[in-house]
Amino acid sequence: MPAPPDWLDLVRCPACGAELAAGDASLDCVACGVAHPVHAGLPWLYRDVAGSRAQWAAKLQRFRTELLADLDELDAAVARDDLVDSTRERLARQRAGTERFGEQVMALLAPFAFEHGEAGAVLPTDRIPSAQHVTSYLETAYRDWAWGEAEIDETMALATPLVGEGAERILVLGGGAGRFAWELARRAPDAIVVQLDLNPLLTRIGALASAGESTALTELPRFPLSVEDAVVDHTLERPSETANAPVFLLGDAFAPPFADETFDLLVTPWFVDIVPEAFPSLATRLARRLAPGGRWVGFGPLSFERQDPADRLTPEEVVDVLDASGWEVLQAGTETVRYLHSPHAMPRRNEEIFAFEARRPAVLGDVAPFAFYPTWMTDPRQPIPADPRFESLRAERIFDVEILKCIDGRTTIEDLVVILASQYGLAEDRCRATVERFFARWFEDEGSGGR
Repeated sequence: MPAPPDWLDLVRCPACGAELAAGDASLDCVACGVAHPVHAGLPWLYRDVAGSRAQWAAKLQRFRTELLADLDELDAAVARDDLVDSTRERLARQRAGTERFGEQVMALLAPFAFEHGEAGAVLPTDRIPSAQHVTSYLETAYRDWAWGEAEIDETMALATPLVGEGAERILVLGGGAGRFAWELARRAPDAIVVQLDLNPLLTRIGALASAGESTALTELPRFPLSVEDAVVDHTLERPSETANAPVFLLGDAFAPPFADETFDLLVTPWFVDIVPEAFPSLATRLARRLAPGGRWVGFGPLSFERQDPADRLTPEEVVDVLDASGWEVLQAGTETVRYLHSPHAMPRRNEEIFAFEARRPAVLGDVAPFAFYPTWMTDPRQPIPADPRFESLRAERIFDVEILKCIDGRTTIEDLVVILASQYGLAEDRCRATVERFFARWFEDEGSGGR
């Protein structure tokens, strides 16, 4: 595999930090010997190679399963005899478009050669968020490379004054389908622009478009603007030729395949509020990616997904945290921008985003290695803690199993109440609440399939 020295010199083994050497189809650590495969020109630079592949193989299996379920649901819907002609036409179009979309996604991921046996084969040490699916954020690919020029222009008008000029080594974390990284490379023809992202589908799309290759991908808006808009066949491609293009890498921002103090500029678009780490420690961690004097440009909403209320920061608090961590905040403010205004979909929203530019602290702080799983899960010799939540879960699951055992197509909710009350000596009102809660949870989680 050809490996240009200008970017290969920037990457390191995410497991031990040593240099990587280009092999025939991998980047190999010169110290620990781990081989990081390269698929269709995309280095797989996860620290846990097998564990990360196992997770994405499982996610691809889930995609296949859900795709088949969607096709079955559409087949059943289009066969109904109470439909108006326009509804039947929409459903037929969606059925054909969904099948075509599935084939396109599978073809795009074929170079990664995920195998059925990989899924669940190992317990990963580095967890890819369960909410991250194969097609997560796929709407951004259509925006980036099909219909979103107005949104791109708006974002670049916001970001360009923050990014400035003169950076020679630029890292984009979580760039998804890659349009922002491509815009940075286009505007800085002599810079090395590197994007690191988790998602192989978005990364492949971005790499193909940036290299000047076209990708056929069908858009299936959940709430289409018209029958015709229910299925839209796109050709994803870059809007113009460029002298420079970003380098796309697959990996984890919490085990980054780079040495400390590597980049002049770090950019995190729509990133800080969705990662599984509180902002103060994240800011300390990301500072290590920057060379002395390097800058961090972040922008996106502050819709923090963390449950601890202390971690759901306002823009003012983010600035205070950066100040307290030694960052020099150069610019900061909020702006309203359009977000995913597909011309083919009914929902269109504006987001209030927070944007900032900050210079790296003069002295880097220490931060513990990030671990998603507790040590008792990754080290099977450690005792499992006696967490009271296990007891609550045990009681809940006992009833779940009993309810499921009784479902035979004839048993009613009242029958279940009587069975549970008799078997466990509980009041019928308590059993009724338990049964109703079980079915409400099932119905909300599984959709209306049981209606």
